Formats: sequence, structure tokens, C-alpha cells
Amino acid sequence: MGTRQLERLVRERYRSGRLTVRETLDLFHRLLACTNPVPSISSFNFLLSALVRMKGFTLTTLYPTVLYLFVGLARPHPRGMTSPDVCTYALCIDCCTRVNQLDLAFLLLGRLLKDRLTANPVLFNPLLQGLCRDNRISEAASMVFDKMPKLGCSPNLISYNTLIKGYCSAGKTSSATELLQKMIGESDHLKPNVITFSTVIDGLCKEGLLSKAFNLFEQMHSLGVMPNTFTYNTLINGLCKQGAIAKALQLLDCMASKGLEPDIVTYNTLVDGLCKKGLLENPGKLLQYITSKGHMPDVVTYTAVINAYCKRGEIEKAELLDDMISRGVQPNVVTYNTLIDGHCKKNNFKNAKDCLNEMLSKGMSPDIVTCSIVVDAFCKVRETDEAVELLYSLLSKRCLPNTVNFNTVIDDLCKKRLMHKAEKLLNVMLVNGVTPDLVMYNSVINGNSKLGRWKETIRVFKEMVGRGLLPDEIIYVSMMDSMCKQAESKEAHKLLDFIVGEGIKPDAGLYNILLFGYIADGSINDVINVLDIMVLNHEAPDYSTYISLIKAYIKKRKVEEANCVLKRMMQEGFKPDLDAFAYIHEMFLEMGGVDGANDFVAMTNVMKADD
Repeated sequence: MGTRQLERLVRERYRSGRLTVRETLDLFHRLLACTNPVPSISSFNFLLSALVRMKGFTLTTLYPTVLYLFVGLARPHPRGMTSPDVCTYALCIDCCTRVNQLDLAFLLLGRLLKDRLTANPVLFNPLLQGLCRDNRISEAASMVFDKMPKLGCSPNLISYNTLIKGYCSAGKTSSATELLQKMIGESDHLKPNVITFSTVIDGLCKEGLLSKAFNLFEQMHSLGVMPNTFTYNTLINGLCKQGAIAKALQLLDCMASKGLEPDIVTYNTLVDGLCKKGLLENPGKLLQYITSKGHMPDVVTYTAVINAYCKRGEIEKAELLDDMISRGVQPNVVTYNTLIDGHCKKNNFKNAKDCLNEMLSKGMSPDIVTCSIVVDAFCKVRETDEAVELLYSLLSKRCLPNTVNFNTVIDDLCKKRLMHKAEKLLNVMLVNGVTPDLVMYNSVINGNSKLGRWKETIRVFKEMVGRGLLPDEIIYVSMMDSMCKQAESKEAHKLLDFIVGEGIKPDAGLYNILLFGYIADGSINDVINVLDIMVLNHEAPDYSTYISLIKAYIKKRKVEEANCVLKRMMQEGFKPDLDAFAYIHEMFLEMGGVDGANDFVAMTNVMKADD
């Protein structure tokens, strides 16, 4: 077959839209082999365009294939083969940006300029889309306002709309609005269209700036740019998110008066808004109404209606899965999550598990929301074993629970003093790359401390510090309090020394825990030692600390120790007030007789005289 016949075949097959990958590649290589005459570059471009538009041809497969064909065209050819033109470069640049290969796309642009081909907006717009998608907004703006004009290429409406969308996606609606107003001021050069206005209105609504969005909506009308369904949907969605359902319904009427038919997105937005406000009296009737308007409810519609029934506690009516499937609408993970949550809130855990199993049987992977719903529900009713089993099941299904999910179960296990199960789950968490936090470590340390498992407590504590997590006061208090209550004051003192060694200044609360621990152990020397340490660390005991220590010793009927602390207290300049004096005097009378009470009075008088 000659060159011209082959080129005609390429055009016919391209226009038919029936080219397969294999046939496209075969035609491409047959064209490359033609020499007399040499095929036109447009024939090659037809085939490249067919590949780019081909359905079922994944982007990861498309990218190397198109680049391979481009290289075949661009390499030096001994028979004077036609070189790539601007259209060829545009197709390849578009392909590169679609698979996020921006660096290569810019290299292709550089080669085009080196080949002295004239750049046009069709080349730059895919690059702009790629830059905006990667949130490189300043580079995109520089391209529109600086680089393109310098190359003699004026940005077109698509260029401006792409940049405006980039601004809005990055939360820079003020920049988007400013650019839109600039376009309006220079409307002779470039007039904004409905897409331009709708994009900015959408950005403003997403930021909750509804008054500005409606001002722009009115300006749009005044300039003769007619809003479309997307414009109305955006505003209705913004109103629904702010709970302004009445205004949203008014806008729906306005939309109909302009001859615009609401689409399924419109109805889904309203259904969701009505459900969240609890204003949907009969969700089932709404489904019938949408169908009567010629719209097929989709998975979003059904999920919103199921959510409405669940919020009303009508879980039986929410069972719409069979109806959905019979209409060709497949439930998704959000649908199942909504039903599972509804069952859990009604304590129908068997039905919740059935829903979860049905979801898994359909090949759907549970997400973090699924995990959180079920784990929280089981732990709240103290079904910890079920929650643990669920975590292991989700891990086997390649659904990785997050730190909060693990924390919930581990904390429940620790409260039940099932420390071996808690630590096993902690290891599973670490093996799967889930990072533990202070909350989790606090649960495990507290659980071990209460059981007197000091070796495990210290091991977990050191592991936590080794991971760069600085313990908070709650963890220190929990450990020291448990140690002291179980007559392990020496261990608590070692922990206090560790805290000081880490450059952390303990407060009076931690010292007091240790002081009362030593009182329980009966060691007055250790108590005095801690009081000295407090002074050295500029955390001197106050009046209430001394009085509490004296009363604690008195309750243990240890007069000598109480006197020792009292003497120390008065040396530090603190004197018992009237209530404390009366209490101590009375207790000394009871324990030491008149002589003990008189000694107490004499000591306080001596201390006063010294003043």
C-alpha cells in the first residue's frame, strides 16, 4: 500500500473512532517506513491523538507509548522524515502533564522553542493545569503574566480560567476575584465566560463567603453572562452548608424560572442539606419525587436518604440497599458506613457486623471511618474482644486503622487490666507503621503502674522517650503516684531524678507525691532529703505542704516525725495558724499526753521568741 493510500486509511480509521492500540501502533510504524513520498506529520498526529483519547488505555500505559512514538518521529532520519510540528508537541506535552511528568513536559517545550516552532496557548494550557494541580500557583501566574507574553503567545480564556481555578483550589479566592475583575475591565481583550464566574463563585462558597459569591452572581447577570446549572448548584450547596435551606429552595425556584432544569447534583445537595437540618419529613417520598422529574437517584442520593432515616432512628426504613441495587445503583463505602453507624447507635451490633461482612464480600475495603465507627461502638459497650478482633480483621483486609482507633482499644484493654493483650496490640500497631502518641503510652504506662509491673512500666516509658515523645505531667504523676501507693517510693525517687536529668523542672505536685510516699514508708530522713532537694531546685515547700505532712504523721501516730517536720516548717518561717495549732495541740495531747502537748507549745513559743 502506497503512502497516500495509507494516509487515507489513517484518516478514515481515526474518524471512525474504532482504532485499537495494536492497530494504531501498526499504522504508525508502517507510516515511518514510507519514503516515497514521505508521509505528512498530520497523519502521525492523528494516530497520537487517537491514543491520547483512547478509552481503557490507562495513563501509565499511555505515557511511555506516546513518548516512544514521539522519539521515533523526532530522531534524525536518513530519508528526510517529516519532523514533529506544534500539534505533535502539544499532544505529547498534554500526555506528560496528565501523568504528572511536568519536568519532561517542560523539556519538550524547550525543545520546541529550540526547533524555532511558534508557541501557542494550546502548548501552555496543559502546563498551567499541571502547575496548578501541584499547587505551584506562583509559577503558573508567572507563566501567564510573564513567560507567555515574552514568547509572543497571548494567554487565552482557557489559560485565565485554569489560573483562576488554581487560585481557588489553593484557597486564594481574593487573587481569583482580582484576576476576574481585571478580565472584566479589559473585556475588549478577553471576556470572562460562565466558567470563569462559576469557578470564582464556587471558590467563594467553599470559603463561606456567600455575600461575595452572590455579589458576583449579580454582576454576572448585569454583564449578560447567563449562569448555568453548575453556577446554581454551587450557590445552593453554599447555602445548604450554612443551614440556609429556605434560601436554597428559593434559589431552586429562581433556577426553574430561568428555564434551567435541576440535575441530580442539585437534588443531592438539597437532600443532604435537608437531612443535616432534620427537615426531611419523608425521605422515601423525596426519592419518588426525584424519579418523577426524570432523574435517576444515584449513590449520593440514596446515601443521603439512608443517613436521614438513621438520624431519625428509623433504621428499618434505612435498609434501602436492595432497592438501590435493583435500580442499578451500587452502594459505596460511605453508604455502608452510614448504615453501620445507624445500627451501632441503636446497639444492633449483629446487624452492624452483617453490614460490614456484606461490604467485604463485595470487595470493598473498609476505610478509617468504618474502623472508627465500629471500634468506638464496641468499646463503649465494653465489647473489647470484639473490637480487637475487628482491628485484626481490618488489618488482614489491608485497611490500616489509625492511631486513634488503636488508642481506643488499647485504653479499654488497660482499664480492664488486660495488659498482655494491650502490649500485643501495641506491637501490632508498631509493626504496621502506625505511630503511637502520648495518649496511647499514657494508657499503657498507667495500666502497668496500677498492676505494679514496674519493669514493664519503665520499659514502655523508655521506649516512649526513645521515640522522641516527651512525657507530659499526667504520665509522670500517674507513674509516681502508683509507685508510691505500692510502697515503691525509692523507684518513684529514681523517676524524679530521671525527670530532673532530662532538664524538666518538677512542680510541687510531683514532690508532694514522693513526700507522702516516704511518709507511708515511714522514712523521716527521706522526707527531709526531699524537702532539701525542693529548696535546691527552687521549688520550696509551702505552708500547706508542711501542714499536710505534719497531719499525715500525726494520723500515723508518729509524734517524733511530726515534731521534726514542724521544727523544719518553723525554721523556714511558717507558723501554724489558729486552726492548725488547735488541731496539732489536740492530737499531741491525745498521743503524747500533757507533756507532749506542752513540748509542742514550748517549741512554738521558742520559735516565736527567736523572731
